[in-house]
Amino acid sequence: MDLGDLKNVTVRIGERVYLRSPVDGDRDEFVALRRASREHLEQWEPIPPSGLDLYSPEAFDRELASSNTEREQKWLVCMRDTGAIAGRIALGNIERGPFQNGRFGYWIGAEYAGQGLMSEALSLAVAHAFASADDGGLGLHRVCANVVPRNVASQRVLEKVGFAKEGLSEKYLQIQGVWEDHERWGLTVDRVSYDHC
Repeated sequence: MDLGDLKNVTVRIGERVYLRSPVDGDRDEFVALRRASREHLEQWEPIPPSGLDLYSPEAFDRELASSNTEREQKWLVCMRDTGAIAGRIALGNIERGPFQNGRFGYWIGAEYAGQGLMSEALSLAVAHAFASADDGGLGLHRVCANVVPRNVASQRVLEKVGFAKEGLSEKYLQIQGVWEDHERWGLTVDRVSYDHC
């Protein structure tokens, strides 16, 4: 599929990557990338209470079903030159009213790691989150992310995009059965640098 074929599901286009909503035809490629990246990703991911295998076709079905709701948005990170899926960004826990906030989670496939692709992709996602509804965005005021302190690569992504470390939440989330501390990172629309987005 090229960008022309995906016009209706493409959210933002960058220099090397673009963001788009997942479609049913992505199942095999998505699952293959997850499985090939299992060792790279598993150390950072919680085990779902349902026991769902996060590297299965059923996990993709769950991704697809929750990819475009009022409380959650999920976008595939795709390579501009090939259209290949390189990773995924989720913006969840979206709250409206006086809060106008959402929380990012993201991952990149092992073969694409360390190339600056997620920094570009997250910049695109932030720009979309902060853009007004009239401009096709979500019109949020604030976004945040939570990172295990030893995940230095993820911290670098957040720093490059302009997030600020706001604090530490002890025993915040169970990762692979262990309660892990998480750093809290945040960014507001008035602090965003559009050099990054």
